[in-house]
Amino acid sequence: MALQDILSQKHPKIANRWFEKILESYPPETAKFLRQDTQSFGNPVGQTMVPAVEKLCRGLIDGDGPKELLPHIDSIVRIRAVQDFTAARAVYFLFQFKEIIRRELGDKLSELADELREFENRIDLAALMAFDVYMECREQVYSLKSKEFQNRTERLLERKFSKESVSRESRE
Repeated sequence: MALQDILSQKHPKIANRWFEKILESYPPETAKFLRQDTQSFGNPVGQTMVPAVEKLCRGLIDGDGPKELLPHIDSIVRIRAVQDFTAARAVYFLFQFKEIIRRELGDKLSELADELREFENRIDLAALMAFDVYMECREQVYSLKSKEFQNRTERLLERKFSKESVSRESRE
């Protein structure tokens, strides 16, 4: 049986294990919250992450290209980028996917070695895409912080100069 066929049969189990692995990167209280009620508006991170992991898992197994995988990668990484994960921690979930796949294959690893190598290369490319998404998100965050700092500084200077102007006028 081909690698893709084996993984397709085990897809729901693999996606669930992968989501659980991702949750392990969060503090226990946060992971517990994200695990609960992933269909609710009260848990937007879980509501976004569960389908993104499911679709990314399916896309990787089906051999989807970068264009099809990018929206799912973006959904996951964008969340992790604004949560102050380091770049390594933010994209590590893709490398965990390799571990899950290898465990799932068990004793079939040696007979599927060539297909697995090709599959893992696709995961590596997805990880590089995830890193690019992370960096883009962090640049946006820093840009917003910089603009906010500039705005605050401008407002402070405006207040200072308007007070000095009023003070000079009252003296004259």
